[in-house]
Amino acid sequence: MTKEFYDMRVRTILTLVVMIAIFLSVAPLHNYAIKMLEEHKGELRGFNINIEALKNWNIYIYSQWFGKNFGQFIPIIAIIFAFPLFSREYENKTIEFLLTRMSRGKVFLNKFLAAAVNLSVEIAILSFLPLIYSVLFSKPLSYNLIWEFLIQSEVGGFLWFSLALLFSVIFDDQVKPLITVLGILALSIAFGFIRPLSFLNTYPYILGSNVLRGLGIDITRTAVFLTISSVLVSFSCALFIRKEI
Repeated sequence: MTKEFYDMRVRTILTLVVMIAIFLSVAPLHNYAIKMLEEHKGELRGFNINIEALKNWNIYIYSQWFGKNFGQFIPIIAIIFAFPLFSREYENKTIEFLLTRMSRGKVFLNKFLAAAVNLSVEIAILSFLPLIYSVLFSKPLSYNLIWEFLIQSEVGGFLWFSLALLFSVIFDDQVKPLITVLGILALSIAFGFIRPLSFLNTYPYILGSNVLRGLGIDITRTAVFLTISSVLVSFSCALFIRKEI
């Protein structure tokens, strides 16, 4: 598993650095953002922006970080961690070497666990950034909401990770799984605008819209997404074990 962690070091570091940079472009601008919104209040009447609410640090940081910036990138981060796991080995013709050293089941488990742990830890670190920043700069933050956002971020990220993992097993090059999963993500957003198909859009869940409204964790979607993810991972494992190399 050490090799798998080493192979992912670039992806891990780059995504973490980029997301921290995005956070630092959001959090310190609280007062500036409110000032700009107030100066352009007349022009923003049709956008339903509650400037008074955004003056509250809790509402600002949770809505702007989880509800916009970080939340929007979670599926992308998950896909980045998963899509090359097996497809790169196929493409580089290194899969045969791996299979001479250990069983297919162990190869799958090592790769899956290394990527899943990396993704989970990175989402956790990025989820706790508002708390770390608030402590450092003496900002009053209701930290109990972080746990609700964290759970939905982890579950939503794991869903897209599991889907990308499946296509990484199916395809023999790195481009096809990436394009396929990004295409599915785009279609899920597009179909989500159609009311009967709105359940296909995972972003309202990942962005924690229910948490922002004070409704707590969406238990139903959490259970459904975990079930789907488990099925996708199990199917990916079975497919990899039976696939002709």
